[in-house]
Parts: sequence; C-alpha cells; structure tokens
Amino acid sequence: MGRIEYFFKALGLGIALLFILFPTLPLAVQILVFGVILILVGIPHGGIDHLIHNPEIRPRGLVHFIVRYLLLMLGYGLLWWLLPVAALIAFLGMSSYHFGQSHFLEQGQLQTKEGLLYLLKGAFFLSVILFGDWEMTQEILSSILSLQLSEETRLAIMGILIVSSLITQGLNNKPFGLGDALDYLVLVPFLYFSTLLISFSVYFGFWHSIPSMLAEYKYLSQVPAFNSPLKFGKQLLPFSVISLIGIGLLLFFGVEFLESNELYLLFFVLISLISLPHILYMDTFLKEKFQN
Repeated sequence: MGRIEYFFKALGLGIALLFILFPTLPLAVQILVFGVILILVGIPHGGIDHLIHNPEIRPRGLVHFIVRYLLLMLGYGLLWWLLPVAALIAFLGMSSYHFGQSHFLEQGQLQTKEGLLYLLKGAFFLSVILFGDWEMTQEILSSILSLQLSEETRLAIMGILIVSSLITQGLNNKPFGLGDALDYLVLVPFLYFSTLLISFSVYFGFWHSIPSMLAEYKYLSQVPAFNSPLKFGKQLLPFSVISLIGIGLLLFFGVEFLESNELYLLFFVLISLISLPHILYMDTFLKEKFQN
C-alpha cells in the first residue's frame, strides 16, 4: 500500500470519527461530505473504463464502447422498473464482489477462481455499512421493500459473513496481513457507528475508489499519452462530468416529485446503472491486464 493510499484512508477514518464524536452535525453536512467524495474520487474512478479496456481506443471503437455501455445501463434500468427487488439484490451482489476485489489489489492480477472470496469479503463490509445505520437503510428501501431484521439477526449475518470470508481467504491461500487486521479492527467499528451516508462514502471513496484509481494509473502510466498525473487526470474528466451532470439533473427534477426516501433510492439506482458496466469492465481489467 503506497503512501497516497495510507493518507486517504487516514483521512477517511478522520471523517468518520468526526461524525461519530459529533452525531448532531446537520444532515446537510453529511450530504456535503458525501457529495465531495463522490465528485472527487467516487465517480471519476470509473471515468476511464474505455481506456482500461483499450488504451489506444480510436473514435469508432469509442462509439462502440459507449453504445455497449448505454445498452447495459438501459437493460439494468428496465430491471429496476419491472423487478425492483431483483435489481436491488443484483446491485448488492455485484457491489459486494466489486468492493471485495479492492481488498486484494496489492496481489496484482486477480483470479476468476477467487470470485467467492471477493463476494463474501465485500458482502461483509457492505453489511456493516447497511446494518450500522439500519434505520436509514430501511427508510431508503421503504418504497420497494419492507425488511424487518432484529439487531441479533443483523449481528448474526455479519458474523456469518466475516467467518466465511476468513475461511475462504485461507482456503485460497491468501495471507492475513496487517492491512486485513486494520480493516477488521479499526475500519469496521468506524463504519458501523457512522451514519449510512458517511460510512458508505468513506468506504466507497477511500477503500475502493482510491485503490482502484491507483491501479488504473499504474497500468495506464505505461502508455506515453497517460504517463503523468496531469495527463491521467485530464482523462478522468469527460465521462465523469457527463455522469455527474446526468445524475444531478435527474435528482434536481426528482426533488419536485419525490419524497426524501424515494430521492435517496433514485440516487442509488442511478449509481447502480453506471456501476454495472463499470464493474464488468473493471473485472476484466483486473483479471487480464493489471499487474501490481
């Protein structure tokens, strides 16, 4: 883990600690922090999927890439419209897998046979985030799903996930290092006792997006056109800005017609739509091209 990653993870823990120590901070402050993290690292880390797919992509290839990307988003959007519970389950599953991969980027090229490990490890951390602020989670999901889980049940689910992920990590001959220990002993309580928006933004931004972005930069820095932070940064902008504008406009118009819980759900649905193609392309990149 490089110094950059250490710095941002320490920053993330500091942000979580601030909101734990001062739980009465207004919701507007939480939304502001969430938005800043999303804008600076969350959305941008997926803004160069076309380049990790093909660093020398040409205009015609880019058009084909964009069409495939949009068709995947459209198909998933239809699933949300027709079968929202199924779409939610799919989102949680693919997010768990995708987040779990982030914990193993230091090993270099990832393996298909390790898919269950990624799924279980990501599912554990995602469960900590969702169960830690269960009231907020229920509120967001209330328009499509009423889910009642006692605290004992939630703790049991987290216990099963952490034990099964650790066993699977051992079966895959993955060493349990200092980073793993810090994740379980330090990160987990910080996420659990934070509000949903803060815990999700800290984990998504600093434990997933930053390591993923560093992996992307390491790969693309071998290409002269992207071999400096400035050149790399410029490539993040076009599709990141388009995504942010699109999400922003839909949320802006949604304010007029939706309740707060429906607005939160709309936001996560929009995030899921751009996540599906990103996860597919990132998975291929990590398995076929990325070497630590």
